[in-house]
Amino acid sequence: MTAGRDRMRRSPSRRIADCHPADDGGTIRAPMVPRRNRARRAAAIAAAAALLAPVGAAAQPASEPDRLASVNLGMQFVYDAFMNRVTFRQHGETGSFNAHYDVSKHHALDGGVAVRVWKALAVGVAVSHVAEPMTVLIRAEVPHPFFFDFPREASGVRRGLDRREIGLHLQGQYWRSHTENLLLRATWGPTVFIVRQDLVSEIGTRESLDFDQAALASHRATTVTAGSFGFHLGFDGVFFVTDRVGLGFNVRYSRGTASVRLDDRFPTPLELGGTHAGGGLRFAF
Repeated sequence: MTAGRDRMRRSPSRRIADCHPADDGGTIRAPMVPRRNRARRAAAIAAAAALLAPVGAAAQPASEPDRLASVNLGMQFVYDAFMNRVTFRQHGETGSFNAHYDVSKHHALDGGVAVRVWKALAVGVAVSHVAEPMTVLIRAEVPHPFFFDFPREASGVRRGLDRREIGLHLQGQYWRSHTENLLLRATWGPTVFIVRQDLVSEIGTRESLDFDQAALASHRATTVTAGSFGFHLGFDGVFFVTDRVGLGFNVRYSRGTASVRLDDRFPTPLELGGTHAGGGLRFAF
């Protein structure tokens, strides 16, 4: 009996030690401790991965284009008032007229390309073309057909004269991305200007019945060409609507001067460039 009771006392202990899934009052026994440690390590690894994943993604810079092409439509504003003076022979005397030109704005078209060369620095070239019909005020002194030193004044407005200007802008650029979709650029550098200006070179007059008055009847214009060096400063913004195509705006100030001459007459100074504002499309490639 004593030996049987000893076996009965030892058998529960042996049975509990040998049975892994057994529990006592809801408390998990020692054989489950290794599994709980593995679960804790797995949870810690998952939490660390969850914390590190956004940090790594945020640390990666947004993709930026290395090459950019642009095309813009806009206006160029320049306040230039100049005059050319022309003399002519009529009725055996010398007459003269002054043609006054007032330039305020032009329609503008420009396009350019740029390439990133090192970090935020890029180089580029842009070509702008501006053109606008002009209105010219002509004031003339017309000799009298019968009396010497008795000129008559005649004045009038003539339209349809053109001014065309091409600017070749060699650019250094600084690029900066503010968001994944917004790219800002600062531009600067020299500019080569070529201008074609229509100048009034001849006038035709009409006499009154008593020859006391003269009136402008016609005019003739001559196109003169000149070139000049200048400079420009600009700012450009691009908002990308896709990975390759964006909408942009630009503001550029350029300045140059040139002189044009009708035959051997006095030169006429011209102000070139001005404040250019426009918008259009941008293409990354």
